[in-house]
Amino acid sequence: MFRWRMREVLLTQDAGLFGMAQNALYDSKIPYETRIINTGSQNRRSGGWGRIGENVNLEILYYIYVKPKYEEEAEYVVAECRSRMRR
Repeated sequence: MFRWRMREVLLTQDAGLFGMAQNALYDSKIPYETRIINTGSQNRRSGGWGRIGENVNLEILYYIYVKPKYEEEAEYVVAECRSRMRR
């Protein structure tokens, strides 16, 4: 599926939330696609030194996309995951 036809239901830098949301969507039988982007200066392509002052926990962006017909249900599932993470 082309991603421009998909709706973003999650954008986070928290790997735990990303995994929990994926499991919850799978359990709810909601089809989804993911995308992971490393925005840090020390990614595989650049190498070398240069991490001084960078927070490595905030380098990776996790996205989850669903088809428009699943958007409302998926947003509810992701909201439930967010509330469980806060407890």
